[in-house]
Amino acid sequence: MTRAIQTIEPFTNKTNLNIQVDERLSERILSIENYPDWMEKLKQTFDNIDLKFKGGESSREASERIFNVINEVKDSDTENTIIVSHGNIITLLLKKLNQEVSFEDWKKVTNPDVFLLEYSEGEWCYKRVWNLDEIVK
Repeated sequence: MTRAIQTIEPFTNKTNLNIQVDERLSERILSIENYPDWMEKLKQTFDNIDLKFKGGESSREASERIFNVINEVKDSDTENTIIVSHGNIITLLLKKLNQEVSFEDWKKVTNPDVFLLEYSEGEWCYKRVWNLDEIVK
């Protein structure tokens, strides 16, 4: 959570906005075991969203956790909200919104990355608004 807070702090300091920490936005724990093939294990959890390793959280559980947060934001009086979290949990949220999102999409997420989520006509849609290649030029 520290890294996510540090990512948004310069913006909140400049705009005098407060940071509210919600533990449901914490990164997903794949397992309490240290697997040498953790990348393959992570890929498996994108293919089987109910797969769960020792002491870890399934993709379904993690995506439900963050999906609950965005639904609460949607139902609140807030006009705009910035949610800052980690690449895996954000990618799992996108997968919940679009089943085509895959492990390969997770590998393409940059640090940082920015996605715009909007709720319109009864459904969520999103688009990536961050293009690291344009920024680096």
